[in-house]
Amino acid sequence: MKQQLKTLRNGMLAALSAHRWRYGAGSLLVLTYHRVLPRDFSGLATVEPGMFVFEDTFAMHLDTLAGDFEFVDLADWLKAAAEGRVLPRRACAITFDDGWRDNYDFAYPLLTQYNAPATIFAVTGMIGTRQQFWPERLARYLASGEPDPAVRNTGGGQQIEDLVRSSGVSGANFSPTDISAVIASAKRFADSELHHWLDEIEAAGGLPAYNGRDMLNWDELREMQASGLVSTASHTVNHTRLREGLDAGELQTEVIDSGKTIQQELGMESQLFCYPNGDVSAAAKSLVEQHYHGACTTATGWNSKDTNPFAIRRMTMHEGCAGSATAFLARISGLL
Repeated sequence: MKQQLKTLRNGMLAALSAHRWRYGAGSLLVLTYHRVLPRDFSGLATVEPGMFVFEDTFAMHLDTLAGDFEFVDLADWLKAAAEGRVLPRRACAITFDDGWRDNYDFAYPLLTQYNAPATIFAVTGMIGTRQQFWPERLARYLASGEPDPAVRNTGGGQQIEDLVRSSGVSGANFSPTDISAVIASAKRFADSELHHWLDEIEAAGGLPAYNGRDMLNWDELREMQASGLVSTASHTVNHTRLREGLDAGELQTEVIDSGKTIQQELGMESQLFCYPNGDVSAAAKSLVEQHYHGACTTATGWNSKDTNPFAIRRMTMHEGCAGSATAFLARISGLL
C-alpha cells in the first residue's frame, strides 16, 4: 500500500510538470550522481541503494532532461552568472561525486551521446588506486556472513557489532538496505576511526580479499577531459569530512592539495570544490573560498543567478528515488 501511494504521488507531481513553470528565467538544476551501473553488475549486493542508478535509468534521465533543459558545464554557468551574461532559461548541470570507474565505463558514453557536460568531483588520493572507501569495506565485511570469533573479538569487530546493534539491524544475513542503515549509523565516527577498525578486522582475516578497481585512473580522466565534455574538480584528498575540530594541517591538505594534484595531473585548474557528506566547518568554508570559484553542498533545491556560488544546491539521484520517469520528474520538480 505504501509503495502504491508513493507511485500515485509521483505520478501526480510528474503530471504537474512543475520544473517547467515553477522556476524563473536563469534557473539552474544541479544533479548529483555517484555510480552508474549495468543491471547485471556482479557486486550489486554490497552497493548502497542510495549510491547508484542503473545505466538505462541514467539514459532515461538524460533523455527526459534534453527535452526541457539546456545542459551546461557547472563552472561555465557560474562564471556567466558572475559576469552578468545571459543565462539559459532552464539549465541543468550533471555532477558525479567521488570518481568511480563506472563513470567512465557506463556514464561517459551516454554523456557523449546526449552531448551533456559533467563535472566529476574526484577524491584525488583514491584516483588510480585499488583502495576502497570505508563504506565499501564495511559493506564487504557485513555481506561476508557470520564472522569468525577471532575476528569478532578484535577491537574493530566489537565496534562494528555495536554499530549493527545501534542501527537496529538484526540477524547475520544483511540486505543492501540493512548495510545502508549500518553505514548511516557509522557516520557519527571519524573516517580515521572507521578505517582503523576495518584494518583490525582485515588483519584478523575477517575482510574478504578484493582485487578489483572501483576508482577512475588519471588516464581515464584525461581522455574524458580531452572530449571537452567532462571536467574534474576537487572532492578532497581522502574524502575526509570537513567537520569542526579537524586539524588545521589536515584541513589544508584536503582542501588545497587536492586541487594542486588535479592541476599537476590534468594541466587544468580545479575551479570547483565539493564537501564530502556535506560537512563544512567555518575554517573549511573560508579556505575553500580562498582557493576555488565555487562549491557544492548537499542542500537540496534549484539555483538562480543570485545563488551564493559557494553554496550550490543539488538534487541527489539514485535508483530508489528516480528509477522511473514519473519518479524522476517528481524528484526534479522540487515539490517533494
